[in-house]
Amino acid sequence: MAIVEDDGSVRAALISLAGAFGFPARGFADAESFLADAAAGQVGCLVADVRLPGLSGLALQHILCTSGIVVPTILITAYPDEASRGVALRAGAFGYLVKPVSPEALLACLHAALGG
Repeated sequence: MAIVEDDGSVRAALISLAGAFGFPARGFADAESFLADAAAGQVGCLVADVRLPGLSGLALQHILCTSGIVVPTILITAYPDEASRGVALRAGAFGYLVKPVSPEALLACLHAALGG
């Protein structure tokens, strides 16, 4: 599992929360770092912030989809809007969660994304 979040404290909290749920996670500060990682296409699930420096979470989701890389994706944001929510969900995101992310909502999305 990968967490792409530019806020270090939020990234650490999400990694810790995922680990507590039994989903080991690696963190990335931006989409470019994630894409540069050799294992990017092999992660079981991706949790990405919608607003990131450089490529946004929506752009990251789009790049993965158009590259034929199937990674179940959950998007999170502190600035929700229906347009980006619709784009994310139509593109196959398993969730569009508002920060602060509810542990229960994240767990439900992780189970949906990972088939558990």
